[in-house]
Amino acid sequence: MPPRKSFWRMVCRTSILHLSVCQWQRAARTLTKMPAEWNSLEIAKLAASCATPIIVVCLGIYIHRVTKRFEHSQWRNQKVIEKRIVIYDSLAPQLNDLLCYFTFVGNWKDCDPPAIVAMKREVDKKIYLAQPFFSPAFFEACMAFMSLCFETYTGWGGDARLCSKFERRRDAHPKWNSAWEACFSDKPSDPQKLRRAYQHLMRVFAGEVGLADTAAHNKTGQVPANIR
Repeated sequence: MPPRKSFWRMVCRTSILHLSVCQWQRAARTLTKMPAEWNSLEIAKLAASCATPIIVVCLGIYIHRVTKRFEHSQWRNQKVIEKRIVIYDSLAPQLNDLLCYFTFVGNWKDCDPPAIVAMKREVDKKIYLAQPFFSPAFFEACMAFMSLCFETYTGWGGDARLCSKFERRRDAHPKWNSAWEACFSDKPSDPQKLRRAYQHLMRVFAGEVGLADTAAHNKTGQVPANIR
């Protein structure tokens, strides 16, 4: 953490040192003026005069350490937020591309099925690498969304399959390859359910980067009613 010395801390240290010196000076003057025989009250006064600067110094050291720990915690939290924003800039566009493809909105016609399968591998890698920087809720939301997009464990060495119907895609794609139909699962996900999972993921994502107040206002495109 970069060193920082605030004005109030310097004033505090100077005041503590000055107070300690003054207390010790008063105690020394008291010692020189004490009679030969001390009574209990005079001994108590002397002990209090000697203990006060020690207590003040110890309290100042404690406050200094607490302040340093707080500043370090603030600095660390800021660095974590900055790292999360970098991850968001890399991951969020691909998550949005997956939403568009599986709900038939936006640029869904620009993506070929093999490219979407390849994107899954990239997104999975980023999610697992980002896991230490986020809460378990974020990781769970990512996995819930991805499980609605892809059918996994399709056989030894087999690629994940797209949980979507291909008929509308075949009709809209000018260079459709019939081999791509093998990329699709026979268990398509409900686009509305997938859309809700994406919205939940974005709310968690926004909260993780300190934007929870704006997450509720995020909107997605309307899912077509005639998907088949």
